[in-house]
Amino acid sequence: MLLAAAGVASSFVAPAHATGWKVSGDLRGGYFASEVTARDGTEFARDAFNARARLAFERGFGEGWTFRTRVAGRFSTAQNGIDVYLRSYAPTRVGARFGDITLDEAYFGYRAPEDGLRLRVGRFQSAFTVPGVASKGLDRNDSPNTDINWTDGVHLDVPVAGGWRGHVVGQYRDRKGSGGVAYAPLDFSAGNSRATLFFGLENKQRWGPVTQRMLSLTWMPDSLAQDGIHHPARENYVTIDARIAAEWPLGSNGPRLVTGAEIGHAVQTPRAAVTGTGGTGDAGGLAWQVQISVYDFAPRHNIGVAIGRAEAGWLISPDYRPNDKALEIRYQWQFLEKTSMEARVRERRELAYPADTRARVARDLYVRLTHKF
Repeated sequence: MLLAAAGVASSFVAPAHATGWKVSGDLRGGYFASEVTARDGTEFARDAFNARARLAFERGFGEGWTFRTRVAGRFSTAQNGIDVYLRSYAPTRVGARFGDITLDEAYFGYRAPEDGLRLRVGRFQSAFTVPGVASKGLDRNDSPNTDINWTDGVHLDVPVAGGWRGHVVGQYRDRKGSGGVAYAPLDFSAGNSRATLFFGLENKQRWGPVTQRMLSLTWMPDSLAQDGIHHPARENYVTIDARIAAEWPLGSNGPRLVTGAEIGHAVQTPRAAVTGTGGTGDAGGLAWQVQISVYDFAPRHNIGVAIGRAEAGWLISPDYRPNDKALEIRYQWQFLEKTSMEARVRERRELAYPADTRARVARDLYVRLTHKF
């Protein structure tokens, strides 16, 4: 059904030279299932067919300037109705719900010649991840899997020296929430919390086997309700993050090994009592992940493993929930140039929990198709 819809959509796209607009998009969907064991030992399971559709329109003008906008929708056999909206905050702390249709991009962009300055202003996607089949991030990774997230603001990307590039992202947060992931007790009701700043220094030029190095800092002023959302006290939420990745050939027939690691620390964290982990004092603020992938172990077949954990005070990852450790195996098959199949199995287990309970455990899997046009 997804492939048929893509063909229908493509048939209505006018040639770029006729309209001046470049039209592109992607369709992703498949079967998703999960089972959860709650802290009291109760077990429940659910499954559904989920999908995401995105259609983008882009046009260049002037020297190096473009305008791009994209409509995105999430759909599921388990959804309740359709909600079409355009606002600065998502309805949940992790993004759009199933049944939601909105714009996840609407920005003006500029690219200077010869790999110089780059600029985006408006609503856009921001992602800084560890490369791999799983391709996860501890801070910015808008719209993974079938999710819909966005960043409202400005992204300045400038060359520094020796292959290093500097990133500055200024993000607007609505008092009712955000387009990006922000777990409780992050709160943007205070006037000074409207702007989040992200600073990054990244190098993707190859250095021996090393293919990526990056340091970053996120500053969210007056955004952390360390004593709970209903308590008036607010603190700055500041995180520091570092990631590195490397790649090696495996023989002479094309397979290659890609590995990467990332570690982050939240300087100020909420009280453990606020996070519901049953501890005392402040919650932990450490998060990390390690990925190992083998690409083309057979032609167009890839497989990877991702292991990571985020303590209860790490509140900004789209891929790792606070107070969780996770292990997943992911397989990809690029059976057509623009169409791929992916399967994943994953287990997530709580790190800390009250003494009279047990760790919550969630296991899930999916098999999905992605088609780009």
